Amino acid sequence: MIKFNLKMRSILTMACMLFISAASFGQYCTPEYVTGTGDNDYVNGVVLGAISNTETGGAITGTGYSDYTFLSTSLDEATTYTMTLYNTPNWGETYSAWIDYDQNGSFDADEQLGIISLLAGASGDISFTTAADAMPGATTMRVRCIYPTGLATMDPCASATYGEAEDYTVDFGPASEFDLGVSAITSPVTGGGLGAESITVTVTNYGTSDASDFSVQYSVDGGAVVTESYPGTLAAGTSASYTFAATYDFTADGCYMISSNTSWVSDGFAANDGEDASVCNLCVAAGNVYFMLSNTTGGEPWFNTTCSAAMTTVFTAGGYTTEYYETVDAAAAFSPSTAFIYMEGSDGHAIELENFLVANMAAIEAWVYAGGRLFINAAPNEGDGMSFGFGGVNCNYAWYTGTANAIDVTHPVFNGPYTPIVTSYTGTSFGHASISGGGAVGIMEDAFAPGTNVLSELPYGAGLVVFGGMTTTNYHSPLAEAANLRANILSYASCGESAVVICETPTGLFVDGITDNDAVCHWNEVAGADQYRFVLQNTATGVIAKRKATTNSYDLTDKLTPLTTYAFRVKTVCYDDLADISTPSPWYYWTTLGRIGEVEGGISLYPNPNNGAFTVNIAGLENNAMTLTVMNSVGQVVYTKNIDINSNNYTEYISLDNVTAGMYQINLSNENQNLNYSIVVTE
Repeated sequence: MIKFNLKMRSILTMACMLFISAASFGQYCTPEYVTGTGDNDYVNGVVLGAISNTETGGAITGTGYSDYTFLSTSLDEATTYTMTLYNTPNWGETYSAWIDYDQNGSFDADEQLGIISLLAGASGDISFTTAADAMPGATTMRVRCIYPTGLATMDPCASATYGEAEDYTVDFGPASEFDLGVSAITSPVTGGGLGAESITVTVTNYGTSDASDFSVQYSVDGGAVVTESYPGTLAAGTSASYTFAATYDFTADGCYMISSNTSWVSDGFAANDGEDASVCNLCVAAGNVYFMLSNTTGGEPWFNTTCSAAMTTVFTAGGYTTEYYETVDAAAAFSPSTAFIYMEGSDGHAIELENFLVANMAAIEAWVYAGGRLFINAAPNEGDGMSFGFGGVNCNYAWYTGTANAIDVTHPVFNGPYTPIVTSYTGTSFGHASISGGGAVGIMEDAFAPGTNVLSELPYGAGLVVFGGMTTTNYHSPLAEAANLRANILSYASCGESAVVICETPTGLFVDGITDNDAVCHWNEVAGADQYRFVLQNTATGVIAKRKATTNSYDLTDKLTPLTTYAFRVKTVCYDDLADISTPSPWYYWTTLGRIGEVEGGISLYPNPNNGAFTVNIAGLENNAMTLTVMNSVGQVVYTKNIDINSNNYTEYISLDNVTAGMYQINLSNENQNLNYSIVVTE
C-alpha cells in the first residue's frame, strides 16, 4: 500500500519534472522517463518471428530505454502477424508498438501497430498487418509500456513517469538495386508573407547502385506538373537537396499541398518515390508581437521551452519580443502598435501573472476592445486560480484534465496550418485549470467532464482573446501533434478569423425621463436579439445590479437615489442561444435630479460622457452665489469658477482644456450647500 501511494503521488507531481527530447529526420527519438524501470515498470518480453526476448526487464534499472536492435526478424509486406508481449509481475501497464515502414527516422501515426493493457504478470497479443508499401531493407520497431493501464493513446516519444521503451530490428528483404525517391520537401515553409517561392526537396537514393538520368517533379494542389532533369549522379545510399528553377506563387493567404516525386525508368520500387507537404501562407500580425512570462523562476514553466518554441514556429526567432511581468512597460506593450500578446502563467508563474492582471486589467481590456489579439494561458502550480477579466472569465485551479477533446473538430486550431494534428490529447496532466464564465466559448473540454473547458475564446470588441488552462506540450500526447496544436492556437489567436459568431453589440445608448429617483435607459434594437443583459452601476458606491431585458429599454422607477451619477451598459443575447452573447457596450453615464433644502431643484450635466465640453443646467437655486470646481480622479483641481445663479433655470457652459480621458467630479458649493456630480471625458 505504501508503494501504491508513492506511485500515485509521483503521477500527480510528474508535471513538475523537466523533460527534454530530441527528434529529427533520420534519428529516432529516445523517450524520457522520470523513474523509468526504477520501480519495476518494464517490458518483460517481446516475441515476434525470430525475436524472442523474454525475462529481460527485471535486470534493467532506471533507464527507461533499451536498445535491442541487434535482435532481428524478417517480415513481408501486406502480411498479418501476431506479436506477444509479457508484462512486469509488479504493475499493470499500457503497451503499444510501431514500425518505421518508410524508414524516415520517426514513428508516424499510421505506423502504430496497436495498443493493449496488461495486468501485472499477464501477457497479451497485438495483431497487425504490415504496410503494403513498406520499404525493402532493415528498419526499427519500437515496443513501449507506460504505467498505468487504460491509456487511450500512446506516443512513441512523449515523456512519462514509469515504464520502458525497447527498440528492435525488422527486415523487409534486400534493398532494391535501383530505388530513388523524394524523402522531404524542405522549402518553402509555413509562414507569413509568402510570394513567388522556390521549391526545394531532398532526393534520396535508397538503392544499392548509383542513379543518374532521372527527373524530379512537383505540383501544387493537384495542378500542372513541373518536371526538371536532375543534374549529375546521386551515389547509392546518399541524399541531396534539389531546388526547382520554376517557382510557384503562394501570395494568397491559405494552405497549399505540394506533391513532389522522382521519375526514373530504372526505379524498382515505386512506393517511396514521392512526398507531400502542406505549406500555409499565414496572415501576418499587423504590429508588434510579445511573449510574456515571469522572471522569478529563472526559466519558462517547468523549465521547458515548448512555449517559446511554439512562438518561434509561428513568428520566427526574431519575430517577437520576450518580456517579463515584473519589468515590462505595460503602456508600451498594450498600445496600438502591438498586434498580439501571448501571456503565460503556468507552473510557478501563476501568482505573478495574477498580480500583473490585477494591476493592468483595464488597459488590457481596452487594448483588446480596440482590436488587440491575446492568448492568455495558466496551468498553475501555486495560488488558488484567478480572474482573467473580460466580463467574468475565470481560471479555476485546481482542475486536472487528463484527456482533452475538441468540442468542434472543424475549429481552425484543429485544421492547421501546422500538421499533423488530432482532436484528442492525453497528458499528465493536459490541464491544471478550467476556464469558465464571461460568455467565453469552449474550444476543448475535459473528456470525462463535458462542459468543463480547458481552452476557450471570446471575441471582445474588435479583438479576440483565447483563454487556456493547459500545461506545456511536453506533457501532452501525441507529442508532435500537441506541438502543432499549440502553434495553431498561436496562429489563430494572433490573426485568424474568429470561429465564434456573436451577437451585435448594442449601440445608441441614451437615458430620458430623469427625475430624482427615476430614469428610462434606451439602446438601439439588435436584429435577432432574444434578450438583453442590462447592467446598472452606482458610480459613487460601485454597486452593480444585473437584470434581463426583453426589449431595447429598461425602466428604472423608484430605484435611484437623488443627486447621484449612474452608468449603464448592455449586452445582446441572440438567436435563442443563451451561450451566444455579445461584447458589452460602452458605459453611458447620467445624474439624477435632487431635492435641495426646502426648494425643489435639479442639476443636470450634458452631454455625459463628453469630450471635455459640457453644459451645467441648474434649476431651483435662484439668487445663490456658488463656486463650481472640476477635479480629476486623484483630486487635482483642473477648473474652477465663481458663478452667480440669477435665474430659476440657470445654464453654464464649461470647456476643459488639455484634460485626459477619465472620470471627473463636479462640485457646486457655498456656505449652505455642497453638491457633487460625476462626468466622464472620453477623449
